[in-house]
Amino acid sequence: MAEVNSKTIKLVIVTPYKLFFEGDVSSVVITTLDGQMGFMPGHPALIVTLFPGVAHLVQDGETKYFTHSEGYCEVRENSIMIVCNAAEFPEDLSPRRTCRSYTEASKKLKEARLIEDRIARDVMVKDIEQAMARARARRHLLEEHGSDHQKERIAVLVDEYGWKSII
Repeated sequence: MAEVNSKTIKLVIVTPYKLFFEGDVSSVVITTLDGQMGFMPGHPALIVTLFPGVAHLVQDGETKYFTHSEGYCEVRENSIMIVCNAAEFPEDLSPRRTCRSYTEASKKLKEARLIEDRIARDVMVKDIEQAMARARARRHLLEEHGSDHQKERIAVLVDEYGWKSII
């Protein structure tokens, strides 16, 4: 393990559309293919694959929650870089859009499973499952860390859209 000479580490989170976050943090926890992983200053170098999920960072003693999509995270001695297709704070999310995207993906998944070509079917199913995982992460973020209004809206909308479970 590298010697820790600072209480913070540089974190950069980028998407194809924007620089989502850049700053010094005392820790970050992300969702990987193997589950939740946390990093602090002095963590050994590592590259991991991201899975859509809820994550958080701690900056100046304040915890900030966000979702990230698929991508990767590279940890180096003095920095952490997260590259993903999307990242959002709760205030960036729409409860209706979250529910609609899950419902639409569920319908597409049923259709994709009927594709006869195995390779095409596997690619389509994987893409749709990723979309559903992103929607589940957004719902979880809204339910746990959204504003009071967002929490109320998501509770109503999951019933309206027939989306009973996050699992």
